[in-house]
Amino acid sequence: MDTIFLPTLGRVHQQFTYNALPPQLQSKVVFVVQAWEREQYPYSAEYLILPSTITPDHPRALAETRRIIYEMGTTRKYVMLDDDLSFLRRNAKYWTGVSNMGTSSRPCTHDDLIEMFDLYTDWLDDADCTVCGCSQVQNIPAHTIFRQHTSLTGGLWINGPDFAHELPTMHLTATRIAEDVVFLLSLLSRGYGNRVSTEFVITNASLSRRDVHSHVWEHVTFDSVHRDHQTVAQMFPTIFTLRYDNAGSRVAGGYRNYGKTRIFWNKAYKQSQRGRA
Repeated sequence: MDTIFLPTLGRVHQQFTYNALPPQLQSKVVFVVQAWEREQYPYSAEYLILPSTITPDHPRALAETRRIIYEMGTTRKYVMLDDDLSFLRRNAKYWTGVSNMGTSSRPCTHDDLIEMFDLYTDWLDDADCTVCGCSQVQNIPAHTIFRQHTSLTGGLWINGPDFAHELPTMHLTATRIAEDVVFLLSLLSRGYGNRVSTEFVITNASLSRRDVHSHVWEHVTFDSVHRDHQTVAQMFPTIFTLRYDNAGSRVAGGYRNYGKTRIFWNKAYKQSQRGRA
């Protein structure tokens, strides 16, 4: 795994993910930054400077940024990480029945992170694993060391050559939010599986801390999120559905409380396998 793409905006001095990585992984980081902000970054690292048309006011800035990363990664295995991540390792008792620590989880050490990166790199060699990564800390632990063909967010380990020829047919900039859902469902529905670790988990500071803000989510409205959700539902009928109450209003809840959805991740993959030997 030679490249860790780290798209970032407005967090020059709040680089949680980068600061959590050991030096040998920091050396692989490519900060993906908007052109106007580049000179503010003091880190000794490689930089991918986005086109000047991608600015904080661009309605699809994050989706366009990720599309550029996917296109850059068509010839390699790579990682794409949110810039506000903390990494934890769960107690093995959940899938082995034997405890290996005094708590349910603990922060990852540098050695843990190197082990995790090596594990995910190996997983990407498996035929049914094009994308893999960590579970979110709030997810209930599985009784197996990983789940397959399910949700992933925050950090993606990707085998770019697997689907390079499919990228032009994926509508990856159709929405402002849920662009990661569009990417993963596009892959699953085309037969490219994923794998989600039970052992290694992540948490986003922009979700868990009041003093860390998210530029994307601070500049959307309930109605704009609803429109994007409707777009995704049209792209993946029967796979991505919106929840409404009897009065026709969105059911409260969901990510950042913008309305509940239901996503049939494994169904998307299973449907792609019909008719295959």
